[in-house]
Amino acid sequence: MKIEMLKPEQRERILSELIERFGFDKKIFDSFEFYRTKDNIYACSRGAIETAKAIAGVQDLGFAFARFGVNLKITTNIVQMIGKFAAKNFVSVSEREAKRFIAGEDINLEKEQSTATNGFVIARVGNDNLGVGFLRGLILKNLLPGAKQLPTV
Repeated sequence: MKIEMLKPEQRERILSELIERFGFDKKIFDSFEFYRTKDNIYACSRGAIETAKAIAGVQDLGFAFARFGVNLKITTNIVQMIGKFAAKNFVSVSEREAKRFIAGEDINLEKEQSTATNGFVIARVGNDNLGVGFLRGLILKNLLPGAKQLPTV
C-alpha cells in the first residue's frame, strides 16, 4: 500500500465535518497526520508518514480513524481516544444499558437521555466512551465492531 498524506483541503473537509457533528475543538487534531486508502482514513502522529516513506516495506501506519460511506463514520478507536472532547451528539446510557451495548445490542432510549440529533453519535456511560452508535429517534443502533464486543455478564 502506498501511504500518502491527505491533501490540506481533504483534511479540512473531514475535520470540519467532525467538528460540526460532534463539537470537537479543532486543536485536538493538531498532533495527527492523516492518510487515506480507498474507503478509510488513518491517523498517525506527526512526522510518522515521512519517516515511514524512508523505510522499505511499510504497508500500514497508525490506526483507523474514519470510514467513508453515505456519511463519514468515526471509528471506535478514535471515539475511545478523543470522544471525551465531544461537546454534542453523544448519548449517555446507564451501566445496565452499557453492558447491553458492549454485548452488541441496540438500546431503546428514554426521551430525556439524549439531546443528540439523528445520525452517528458517541455512546457514553459516565465519563467512559463506549463507541459509535447510530441514533434514529429513540433507538441507539449499535455499531460496535464484533471484535470489540463482550458477552453480557
